[in-house]
Amino acid sequence: MNQAFDFFRKLLDTSDWPPRWHCGKWTEFHGWLYIISDLLIWSAYFAIPLIILKFVSRRSKARFVRAYFLFAAFILACGSTHLLDAITFWYPAYRLNALVRLITGVVSWATVFYMIRIMPEAMTLKSNEELEKEVQERRKVESELRFANQQLETAQAIANMGNWQWDIASDKVTWSVKLYEIFGQEKGTEINFESYLQYIHPDDRDRVSNLVKEALRTTHFPSFYHRIQQDTGPEKIILAKGEVLVNEAGRVIGMVGTAQDVTDQQKAQQDLIEKTQALEVTNTELQRFAYVASHDLQEPLRKILTFASLLQKESFGTFDERSALYIQKIVQSTGRMQHLIEDILQFSSIKDKKQGFIPLDLNAVLQQVLSDMEVMIEQSGAEITWKDLPKVEGNPSQLGQLLQNLLTNAIKFVKPGEAPRIEIFCEQLNAAALEQDPSFRAYLSVLQVSEPLWQQIDFVLVHVRDHGIGFDMAYYDKVFEIFQRLHPGHEYGGTGIGLAICKRIIENHHGFISAQSKEGQGATFSFLLPVSQRHFSLAGL
Repeated sequence: MNQAFDFFRKLLDTSDWPPRWHCGKWTEFHGWLYIISDLLIWSAYFAIPLIILKFVSRRSKARFVRAYFLFAAFILACGSTHLLDAITFWYPAYRLNALVRLITGVVSWATVFYMIRIMPEAMTLKSNEELEKEVQERRKVESELRFANQQLETAQAIANMGNWQWDIASDKVTWSVKLYEIFGQEKGTEINFESYLQYIHPDDRDRVSNLVKEALRTTHFPSFYHRIQQDTGPEKIILAKGEVLVNEAGRVIGMVGTAQDVTDQQKAQQDLIEKTQALEVTNTELQRFAYVASHDLQEPLRKILTFASLLQKESFGTFDERSALYIQKIVQSTGRMQHLIEDILQFSSIKDKKQGFIPLDLNAVLQQVLSDMEVMIEQSGAEITWKDLPKVEGNPSQLGQLLQNLLTNAIKFVKPGEAPRIEIFCEQLNAAALEQDPSFRAYLSVLQVSEPLWQQIDFVLVHVRDHGIGFDMAYYDKVFEIFQRLHPGHEYGGTGIGLAICKRIIENHHGFISAQSKEGQGATFSFLLPVSQRHFSLAGL
């Protein structure tokens, strides 16, 4: 204890040792080399803490600040020992030197213990390469975000739509740039819920307010339309959509959504409704007119045909050859007119008959048609063959009429001196197979069924092939048009309505009909039918 007391009492006393110059055999070069080296080490050790402290003082959020101060103290203490070593060449304060070394050792170990404690956390810090990579990725994300925002603004401009957000706690409503434009307000105008309500048409204001309050209560935001009034310009119709935001505790904190200016769409829709209604009235009147006119025409035609036939029968042999020919032409023309009127009535009656779809076997439908056409088949000597036909959902009377018209055409347009030969066969198809068939791409383009439903539909493609006179494909566009004939009426009878009826029947069944032919080499009529009509019912068609 006395030695310790004596140590501190003589801390700066140098009388117990001679200066280092006098200890041993120092040369001038060796001594000054030692002194200068210690002074260089001390000056560096003194400068480093100053740099560290200056760095820390400028970094208000620097991490591990205590480590910086410990390093500074440790380095400063180490430098002090070198300074004292240089001083002992003239002033041998070995007691002070020992005390400084003790302080250096304590600070060193304090630094070691602190480093051990913070090392696990420090090891989690990212390297410069990782930080640089993170910065680059952040810049990339920011660039993509700016691009996405530009795309969003472009999309909103095209859709005439803006987005909004309402923070209930601050009662602050945030609008996109496009929404300010839609509402006719200056960009940056501060908005809350009450000021937003003031932009709404007075007649819609209470309804909108009640809808929003109900959405906050139920946390469900229903889509709704409302009108807005502007300081300048006409009123607009807005479609509002949104969602209610809740926190983890289930408490409502706000709303987000969109507002779309649908004024033009609503006007166009209203115009379309009015035109559709007017068209329906016109169609109804036309149908009524066609029905009445046809019936009114049939009565005098029946009388003309009856009296002309009686005159032809009762006056047989009393007329000269020319008069008899005239009466014959009257009977033939009257019969053709009567047939034409009946076909027109049939064509009109098929127009809206999409109802009555039931599961049916096309084999049974064909058997009934062949039974009805028995006389024509026997008289023409027609040979009709078919393979098993599928089951579909459809209107039996309409599909029967379809097959009858196709078979009648095949029997009628036969080569002179030949008996008709007709083949009926079919194939099963799905959506993927149809997409590869150029013949039916037009059908796919107008089929109004969503993609998921479309991929579920199975189809049958039925072919009716004959070996008759055929037709030139240059006139294909006229084949299914009403009153269009590709062959002279005096050679081949008919009214030119049969294939138009076939097309309407197929369209009623959400199908497609086409034809392939070469003049003089027969024709093949193919009609596509969905196996089930359920998918079209789901689509509201």
